[in-house]
Amino acid sequence: MAFQGPPGHGENIWVFAHRRTSQIIYSFNATLDGVHDMKQLPYNGKKTKPAKLRKDYWAPMAKIAFPKGAGSVGCTVFQKLRELKHLHEVSWDDTLLYKKPIEYNESQRKAAAKRAAEEEPEPRFTRSKAERGKALNAQKANSVADMAAVLGGAGPGNKIVSTEKTGRKKLVEVTVTWANILDAGYAQKWSHNVAHSEMVEPVAETALPAEAEAAA
Repeated sequence: MAFQGPPGHGENIWVFAHRRTSQIIYSFNATLDGVHDMKQLPYNGKKTKPAKLRKDYWAPMAKIAFPKGAGSVGCTVFQKLRELKHLHEVSWDDTLLYKKPIEYNESQRKAAAKRAAEEEPEPRFTRSKAERGKALNAQKANSVADMAAVLGGAGPGNKIVSTEKTGRKKLVEVTVTWANILDAGYAQKWSHNVAHSEMVEPVAETALPAEAEAAA
């Protein structure tokens, strides 16, 4: 018998992102587990895998919420997101070897501008081993694109595709809540069953000015 988990298991998936490296961790919990979740981070070279999960570096990027009782759907989505993340980290093409224009240093920018002015092909500057490791770590954009694909029904056995009594296929309604809703733009398109909202941070309590305290 398949593992069922506690009531509500799988109904929410939290997507955590590292503030500096854009590494991604998927979790069924609102807080990270320093032992279990660490296993999702691959070793991509020296200093690419942290020794521990620091709370000041990791924060929820998004939360995927499924309808009550649809935990089994969330579990299949979670599995597919994990599989795609692993695939991005171990299977990549030659584009990873070369810098993007935003990574160019000053001399490389000048060389690229000169080639462009002379209408010659854009130069390709090779990343160092450390730079390739950083590029492999940065999975934020891939993660958002994967979310859009999986929530849209991609992948065999994806339970987000349900079958009605009439035999018609239907996508389960889900809500993605974003820390920064602009991150949703990393995906080219989202399916109609996905609603988007933005996380609301609680307003920190501040001390009253001295004169206000006296008046109170």
